[in-house]
Order: sequence, then C-alpha cells, then structure tokens
Amino acid sequence: MPIEIESERRDLRDAASALQVWGFPVIFAQRLRLRFTDPSSPHAQRPSTSAGAPLNCLGHQRELSNPTLTAGVAPNVDTLYSLAFVDLDSGTFELRLPDFGDRCYSVQIGEADSSTNTVVGQRTHGSRIPPITLFRQTPAPAEVADGRIACRSRFVMIAIRILVDPSQGADMNAVNDLQNQIVLTGPPTPPTARADLALSAVARSDELRRPLDFLAALDHATGNLADSDVPTWVRHAHRRLVDALDDPVERRDAERDIADGLGEGLEAIAAQVKSMGRIVNGWAINDAGADFGADHLLRATVAWSQIYINPAAEALYPVCEQDDEGLQLTGSNNYAITFRVGHFPPADYFWSMTVYHAQGLLYANELDRYAITDRTPDLKHNEDGSLTVLVRNGCPTTGTAANWLPCPPGDFRLMLRLYGPTPNSCWSPPPVVRLR
Repeated sequence: MPIEIESERRDLRDAASALQVWGFPVIFAQRLRLRFTDPSSPHAQRPSTSAGAPLNCLGHQRELSNPTLTAGVAPNVDTLYSLAFVDLDSGTFELRLPDFGDRCYSVQIGEADSSTNTVVGQRTHGSRIPPITLFRQTPAPAEVADGRIACRSRFVMIAIRILVDPSQGADMNAVNDLQNQIVLTGPPTPPTARADLALSAVARSDELRRPLDFLAALDHATGNLADSDVPTWVRHAHRRLVDALDDPVERRDAERDIADGLGEGLEAIAAQVKSMGRIVNGWAINDAGADFGADHLLRATVAWSQIYINPAAEALYPVCEQDDEGLQLTGSNNYAITFRVGHFPPADYFWSMTVYHAQGLLYANELDRYAITDRTPDLKHNEDGSLTVLVRNGCPTTGTAANWLPCPPGDFRLMLRLYGPTPNSCWSPPPVVRLR
C-alpha cells in the first residue's frame, strides 16, 4: 500500500478516535434524554423505579433503583429521583420545591454535553430553595442570582435527588410526599420530532461503533449545544469523515477505518476508568468532579462510568475495578474491604458503596442488596469497631452474611459515594483485598 494511502487511512482512524472521545458524553447525554422521554410513546406509564416522563414534564421515581433500571449507568440506591428533560428553546421554566427539613436533597441542572451547570440543595440553601427559573442564553456563564439560571444548551436535565432511609418503613412514603409537592411549570410537551424518533430507534451499540449511526447521532447532538461548546476541530473532523463515507470509491475502506477508530476511542475511554484522577489503594478518585475543563478524556470517562455526576463540593465518587494486587475485580474471587475506626468515609450527609456489572448496571441477587451504606441495618462490626464488608458472588458463612455485598460472577466495579464530603480531606478508601 502506498505510504500516502496508509497515512490517509491512519488519519481517518485518528480522527474517528478523537471524535469518539469528545462525542461519547454528548451522544450518551442525548441517549439518556431519549430513553427517559421515550419519543415513540412519551405518555406511556413508566415502572416505579423510573423517573421518566415526556419532554418538558417532571417524572418521579417512586422506588429505589434495582436491576430493572437500565436507562443510564451506575444508578444509585440511596436517593429517589425526580427528573425532567426540558427544551429551553420552547420557553422558560420555573421549578418550585417544598421544605425538606434536615433531609439531604439536591437539584442538579445538567447541560446537554453531560457537564453540570449548577447544583443547589441542603448544602447551599438549607431546608428550602427559592423558586428557580431556567432559561437559555448563549453564551452564558452559570448563574444562580435571584434564582435565575442561564443554560447554554437547548435541552437541559433537571435532576432532583432526595435521600431515603429504607430501614425506616415510613421513609419511602415521606419522600414520595415531598416529590408530590415539587412543581415544574413551563411550555407543554411538543410534538415528537422525527429526528428524535429516528435516533431512539437506533441501538446504543450501533451509535457507538457504526460510522453512519455515530456521525448522525453526533450531528444531531451538537446541533443542540451552544456553538461555543463545539470546538472547530470537531466540526472539521466530522465533515471529513462524512466526506470519506460519501466517496463511492473509498467508502468501504473508509467505513472500516472509521469503525476501527471509533473502537480505539472506546478502548481509551474504558481503560481510563481505572486511572481517573488520583489512584489510592486501587481506587480512582476524581477530585475535579464535574469540572472537566478541556480534559475531554476525563469527561468521556466520567460519562462511561457515572454520567452527570455532581461537583466535588457536593459529592465524590471513588471507583474501583482492581484488587490490592492490581488485578481486575471478578466474582470468581472473594474480597474483603475493612473500614478502620476513625477512617469511615467522611461525609456530612451519607455514604454508600455499590457494586455494578462491568457495564455499570446493578446486579440482581438473592438478597436484593446492591450496596452497603451508612443506613444498612444489622451490620456486624469487629471488636475494635471497624467494619469489614465481604464482596463475593456466593453467600459467606452465617456469622458474616450480614456484611455480604453480592457481586456478579464476572468482572465488576465498586463505587463509593460520599455526599457532603469533608473539604480538603486526606481520606483514602481502603484496598479491596482478595481472600485466599
């Protein structure tokens, strides 16, 4: 093969890989909107574990997440969600919330590129937030002056999290009552857009790996962002790949090269999960939170493992995929994680440790237990006050079953959540020790 042709093919792969890294969170955020708003049947009844609702409407999750919830990635089992995706090009929206007392809650405004515009809640306002007005202004800095929040994107996510203590029988009903008092007003649900309907019919794997589907999804997603949020090189690279696929002579080779590049981009994102931020005892800790700046790989990696995270001041999300020897966590092994006295997760509101399939979904198990938390009843502490959590696929002996966190038989990951993390804390998660 002539050097010029080989160079051109390598350039196509590199361009596709770079576009995948930049575009993955944008396309995934779009996919979340389509999954929760369901353009093909927007008014259909949702399961109680879903907060889905038509566009411009607020939906409520009435039960904590379980393995049937597959719309996103890494769902938490600590809070109930009230969720809305709104089209700010259709008008302005107002959100009114009740008095939450001393309960942990937050309101996150997420932009269409998976970044977080604003988070307010117990940490910032105490028990009650004044009415919030959302509008689009491009370009626009994040602002919360007088409750007015300017957003850059056409489509914006409103995610309200309310802490639940499932060990208290009446607490779920109390949170459901709070959800019923949340009011979102604004323009009505518009007719379903043909483009949204077409995109929602495309398989997620196809829009990640098939060149034509990927480029179509990216083109639609970037059209809903502020111009300032789409770098010039992204538009040029997108145009170049489209032109290559339009060439009847080179199309077959171009399609193969672009697909290879998209795969390389996905591999780079997945590999970064293990080394996102600083590494402590095998845990990847992203101290930057949702402050991605120009780090497109960090933004993509966060979207891969935990899209739409909160800012670091609100919550931290250490992720672990490897044991104390650096080997991939797998259900073919048994593990122990010991939190020493005085070294429990430093969080003002709550902490939890959740296990997920490698794909980021909850694992169905005989206990219906998906996490160990500071609210888990009947945990058995060691004589010195420390707590040892056993992570394994099969049930341990009777005396230690209370501390068992079931994991899948194959590869898995763990995620800690620290809500209200202690500022400037030097706390490090303990290692995941493989038992022999």
